Amino acid sequence: MKQVYLHLRLAILSLLVFSACAQDEELAQIGENVAASDVLAIRKVDVANFTTGTATRVINDAVTVSFEAGNSLEDVKGDEIGILLIGDDEKGFANVSFKYINENGANKWVNKDGVSYTSKIKKAIAYFPYARMMKDGEEFIPSSVDELKEFKKKEEAAEFKDKDLLIAEISDIQSPQLTIGFKHAFSLLTFSAEATIKIAGEEISYFLDIANIAFSIGDRQYTPDLVDSKYVCLIDEAELPQNNFRYFYTIDNTAYVKTLKKTMALAPNQCYVLPCPTLSEGTEGFAVGDFFCVSNSTDNIVIIPGNAAAIPESLTCKGVVFHVMDGAAFDSYKEINGLTDELPGYEGSHGLVVSIKNGQPFGANNDIAKIQAALGAVADYNSLDVSNGYKLTQALKGAEGVNFTALDNHADDVLKNATSWYAPSFNELKYLIRGKQYNEVSTAGQVYINGQLGKINGVQLGGTLPSVTYRERGGDKGIQTMQNGVDGWIGMPGESFIPICGF
Repeated sequence: MKQVYLHLRLAILSLLVFSACAQDEELAQIGENVAASDVLAIRKVDVANFTTGTATRVINDAVTVSFEAGNSLEDVKGDEIGILLIGDDEKGFANVSFKYINENGANKWVNKDGVSYTSKIKKAIAYFPYARMMKDGEEFIPSSVDELKEFKKKEEAAEFKDKDLLIAEISDIQSPQLTIGFKHAFSLLTFSAEATIKIAGEEISYFLDIANIAFSIGDRQYTPDLVDSKYVCLIDEAELPQNNFRYFYTIDNTAYVKTLKKTMALAPNQCYVLPCPTLSEGTEGFAVGDFFCVSNSTDNIVIIPGNAAAIPESLTCKGVVFHVMDGAAFDSYKEINGLTDELPGYEGSHGLVVSIKNGQPFGANNDIAKIQAALGAVADYNSLDVSNGYKLTQALKGAEGVNFTALDNHADDVLKNATSWYAPSFNELKYLIRGKQYNEVSTAGQVYINGQLGKINGVQLGGTLPSVTYRERGGDKGIQTMQNGVDGWIGMPGESFIPICGF
């Protein structure tokens, strides 16, 4: 697989001057009268991705390693590179920190302590992330990659990025301007479970959710990190031993244990994919919580099971299924909403989908009498038990003098073999919020659907949601809302509508 590089163009620092008389004895720093051209600086940084023998690539965010720039040298958000300077005696004598900051709109690496170049430097080891290392109460400066790796492995790093040690050995230093080509110091193990579905002759693979991942080498236990929907673990071993390497995982509440039957050699900067097979591949039909997608090449509907860890790149996710209808229920739904278009459904079944993006509020400066007249012309416009949101939405969209803006940011999103996006009736909110519990205090459906929306960075369902079901109660007139699973107040709310569609 080709390596992908992140090129960071960095300006040459020009703050210090070099003292020739002290060149071989010590590193000149700020305040000393030396030549500006001798300041130790970083010209460019490249970062090589983890590579594999297959097309699979797993790195820090599954795309690339990126550095975060701070606003100043004191900003804790800015990343730091360390450069270990090694002398003629093969001993490290300095640990120089370079801070990544944004200055006047440009990102650059800044020599924090203003260390200058000296001929005493015979080679250098650049590394990330920077650390001031201590041993026995004194500053420790590693003299080799192995010493650095051993020290870093003992650190307690909370985030995967901080554990992922990057290394670059620079053996020929003839200039203060350094070019750094980082590679990962450790090997990477990634665990994946893959399933395949076939739709209209198109075969689509996707990764399944995996839980309770762990592995052991002999009597040592490891727990991988969850990074971008994949479980990964950095490891500094020469091999995974035959019959002495086992990994454990759970998929769909079924626990599995796998043992390596052949010794696997490991190398730094390499990613090794360990498959997590299941008892069966793919699923038939669809269920609440599945991902409602559109093929990027054919516009056909493709439903990916809810246990998928991520959406395949060949698809665009439009929403999450929250209600499933059989043939009879769908015929009734079509009749209630006056739907005449042929909607073939998906593998013989039909359902309702909630959008991954929010709608808008109803609209400003509306006359309640005109809204009442528009909705009142629809049968069961005030029923809390009829799924007629599509019909009510069409009445509002076509009503003279009604400013209905709830679906404006979905107007151009036309789905093949599905209804247009519409605002839900109160009964459809029951399916969405209360779910299988279907009682007036339950929010079980909302909790589950929000979990699914979270997987795909969809907008979360809030506590108060408006419907297009019109009610009159105690002198109040307006549309019915649902608040945390309970019948809400009557009125014209400022909350955003949640667009849904039927297929």
